[in-house]
Amino acid sequence: MKFKVKDFKTVIFRYVLGISTFALLAVIGLYAYLGAFSRYLGDDYCEAMLFKDASPVSAVVERYTTGNWPRATMRYSNLLFEGFSEMIEKNGMPVTITFTAVLWVIGLIYAIHEIRKSLKINWPFQMDLFLGILLVFFSFLMAPNLFQTVYWRSAMMTHFAPLVLGSFLLGFLVNQMRRAETQLISPVINGIVFLAAFIIAGFSEPPTTTMLVALPLFMVAVWFWGKTPAKQKQFTLLAWTFAGVFMGLVVMLLSPASAGAAQEKTLNLGGILVNSFLYSYLFLLDSLRTVPLPLLISALIPFMLVWLYQQGKTSALSNEQKRVVIIAMLAAPFLIWLLIAAGFSPSVYGQGFPVERMRFLARTMMIVVFMLEGALFGLLLNPSTRYKSIIYWVVLPLFAALSIVYPIRAAYYVYKFDVPEYRARAEYWDARQTQIYTLIAQGQTDLIIPQLDGVEGVKEMDVSENHWVNHCAAQYYGINSIRALPEENIP
Repeated sequence: MKFKVKDFKTVIFRYVLGISTFALLAVIGLYAYLGAFSRYLGDDYCEAMLFKDASPVSAVVERYTTGNWPRATMRYSNLLFEGFSEMIEKNGMPVTITFTAVLWVIGLIYAIHEIRKSLKINWPFQMDLFLGILLVFFSFLMAPNLFQTVYWRSAMMTHFAPLVLGSFLLGFLVNQMRRAETQLISPVINGIVFLAAFIIAGFSEPPTTTMLVALPLFMVAVWFWGKTPAKQKQFTLLAWTFAGVFMGLVVMLLSPASAGAAQEKTLNLGGILVNSFLYSYLFLLDSLRTVPLPLLISALIPFMLVWLYQQGKTSALSNEQKRVVIIAMLAAPFLIWLLIAAGFSPSVYGQGFPVERMRFLARTMMIVVFMLEGALFGLLLNPSTRYKSIIYWVVLPLFAALSIVYPIRAAYYVYKFDVPEYRARAEYWDARQTQIYTLIAQGQTDLIIPQLDGVEGVKEMDVSENHWVNHCAAQYYGINSIRALPEENIP
């Protein structure tokens, strides 16, 4: 049988896509591997010592009702999951962080797969896999402060964990909404999405306010453009999800420990609204200035991926489909501006422009839009039949170069520079930890230990025993005091 040119193109395309996926998995594997070198820093001591003599649930209740950190005491899910992490004991932190990074890859692949099936897009699962890993790669690559967001457990549980669980909730919601077209939705399912949304809302305010804006928009879209009778069931499902998020926000706002802090601030809704949109705009503008090339590549790769795949199809988009694609391309930037402003609003109220770790969600949503715009443009662009084959064999090598070489280049830098740095610091920390326990075993209760530098703006133990990190560390180790000095100054 004669081998068709179209079949040959498909085989080569899938080989390139497979190699690209492995290249992305290599760099994501290294990013996850960095989590193995995570150790206690700053707030980690303060939070870990809460579980010395208490279960995760009782520790959450204690901090919620009597804690001394107003914004931290509002949140309940982050501390609860930190308690579960502490139950792993010795390797709790590295295992938790590495596992969470891997879990996000799985969650995004699941969400993209469900969205694709819901939109009735007929492409192979291999493309879902590639796009999910690609989104993780660019999110890590362009993170405003990757260390604080992912490798510092205290902030990871606040700003990264809700994205991980949120990706699974999104996939599950889309799955159930598709099932609603042919079957009833069980009340148990409504209860599950309510509970999941409530838990996610308890990690921190930015994901919560983002969901509080995104879900009503989703509900409006279902109500006006959904198909009867499925849209009533879909709307109900989304309403239960919104109720879970809203209840989570109420629980955080009613925290007794944060009531006093709330009374000290004047609520200016107009100012919060204006500044949220202003800061969102400034963030988008700053991102375009500081990471223009990665953003461009994040759009180019999905564009070429979809365009290459489309060349193997015989049917083109109808005029109605093209109109929908164009509307989506025009609406996406405004929607992302709105959602980023929603996520920024708690920071605007509490402190001003969001700190770096709080911008991770915004940067990820921005990357989603760039990837979406590229993919949609790939759907629209169809070269003339005369030059289609020539253009195909030009685009395919470009796609291979960007989707294989770019991740490998990033993997090289992580392996060459980040891994040795993280490993060296972890080894030094472990040696110091052994020394601490040796001194405690000898009966010492006022310790002087070797100093370690802080990392990416996260505070280590100070030279003063009265520093708040030192106080928490002393309580964690069960001693009177602890100080960290340069080794040459230790008596």
